[in-house]
Amino acid sequence: MKKIATITFHASYNYGSNLQAYALQEYIKKICKNDCQYNIINLRTQIQQEMYKTCFEKKGIKNRIKRILKAPEKKNLLKRKERFEDFINNKLQVTKEYKSLEEVEKDNLSFDYYVSGSDQLWNLQAKDFDWANYLEFVEKGKRISYSASFGPTKQTWNDKEKERIKKDLLLYDYLSVREQGSFDNVKELTNIEPEINIDPTMLLKKEEWMEIINKEPLINKDYIFLYNLKGNKEIIDIAKKVSKITKMPVIVTQRTIRSEIFYGFEKKFDAGPLEFLNLILNAKLVLSSSFHGTVFSILFNKPFYAINGAKDFRISTLLEKMNLKDRTIEIDNIEEKCRKIYDIEFKEANTLLDEERNKSERYLKKALEIKE
Repeated sequence: MKKIATITFHASYNYGSNLQAYALQEYIKKICKNDCQYNIINLRTQIQQEMYKTCFEKKGIKNRIKRILKAPEKKNLLKRKERFEDFINNKLQVTKEYKSLEEVEKDNLSFDYYVSGSDQLWNLQAKDFDWANYLEFVEKGKRISYSASFGPTKQTWNDKEKERIKKDLLLYDYLSVREQGSFDNVKELTNIEPEINIDPTMLLKKEEWMEIINKEPLINKDYIFLYNLKGNKEIIDIAKKVSKITKMPVIVTQRTIRSEIFYGFEKKFDAGPLEFLNLILNAKLVLSSSFHGTVFSILFNKPFYAINGAKDFRISTLLEKMNLKDRTIEIDNIEEKCRKIYDIEFKEANTLLDEERNKSERYLKKALEIKE
């Protein structure tokens, strides 16, 4: 029986991170015909754990102020955390918990294959980045990346970082990245051309995702689901204008002062990963500045627009692959785009997606030495 371990951002309270970890787990188990031991290395550094604490768990004057402002949503924010933890502990096959690269190294793990992927785990600018993501703890066993990403924009490193990344990447037996920008980074550093594969969330088909989604819609009316991670004012302005034109309310799961106080968007702050899927599945329109918001809109064949999508390496690569480049929206073309909200055909995208799945399956079977 093959022993396969993955390292990724599985434990951040981020819908895409959790769901891509789940998808890769389920897909590898499927192509192994469940004849494998599969585990996600449960690295949860102190920095990451601190990042995802609510203000109700943190000390300090700033958090005291936040506690006052967020008091009406305390129950929902704590419920959200509970749902993320439930998903991590009950849907993901994790090892015991580690807090650092050093702790992982001391445990002398003995897997046959180690997989980096997916998500932005090679992005040194990510607050919860750790060098373990480059498999620096591996002594024996094959090193593989699957759909790994350096992030949405061009990377810059100092000489020391550049040399360390190069050294790590050259130790991999198989290299796969998620988008063209990450391909360019690997090529620049190593002169190796990695394979570009789809995000793990796209390896699973809609019907496979439906197995874990509650069939009852969380919201029983037409609505726009806005998935906006940063609370950017321009993005919120776009959503407000689309809402006014379409006469549909905007539902948000990410807490931003602007969207609550100044725009009056409807809040679902208690949403965990499964609730997030439910909200996309049942939306009349999805607006997203997030890669994974775009991914699940395509998977579920939902009308969507990627906000400023052409400016993001990850989103632009995805839309180009799926021949959906026109599904972007910007502040200066809102009225035009609103006239074409439902002018979207997914037949070609679904065919292209099946082709990408087949390509990814071939890569993973070769890398993991799975015989037909």
